[in-house]
Amino acid sequence: AYRGKTVVISGGSTGIGAAFAARFAREGARLALVARSQPKLELVAERLRREHGVEVHSHAEDLSLPGAGERVLKAVRALGWQCDVLVNNAGFATYGAFETQPLATLREELALNVGGLVELTHAFLPDLITRRGGVIHVASTAAFQPVPFMAVYGATKAFVLSFSEALWAENRAR
Repeated sequence: AYRGKTVVISGGSTGIGAAFAARFAREGARLALVARSQPKLELVAERLRREHGVEVHSHAEDLSLPGAGERVLKAVRALGWQCDVLVNNAGFATYGAFETQPLATLREELALNVGGLVELTHAFLPDLITRRGGVIHVASTAAFQPVPFMAVYGATKAFVLSFSEALWAENRAR
C-alpha cells in the first residue's frame, strides 16, 4: 500500500525511527529521513537502499531550532516529493531530580519533543490533508501519568498525546 508513497520520518537515524524506516522501506515507500547526524542518517539510508531498492533521502536538521519544520518541507519539495505519511519520532529524555537538570538541556528537550513535532506537523499537514495521508506521533506510556525524575519528558509526551487526539478530532472527516 505504500509503494510510490513518500514517508517523512524524524529521528530516522536510530531506534524506533530507524525501525519505522525499515518497515516503510519493506512496503516500497520512498523515505525522507531527518535527524541531526548526517553520517548516521546516511548509514541507515544506504542500508535501506541496498536491502529494499527504495529511494531514500537523508536530511540533517536540528528539529529543536525554530523554522526546522519549514526547512524540512522545503528539502522534501526540492526533491519533487509530497508527503503521504509523517512520522514524528524525534525526541529525547532527561533523567534526575528536576532542579539538578541543566535548564538549557530541559529547554532543548521541550523544543525538540514539543516544538519540533508541532513545527513538522504544521508544515506537512496541508499536504497530508490534500493527499489523504496520515500522521504518526510517537509518544510514550509516560504520557498517561506523572513521571518523577523525568518530569519534563513525561510532560512533553502528555502534550504529544493531547495534541494528537485534538488533531485527530479536527481532521477525522478529512
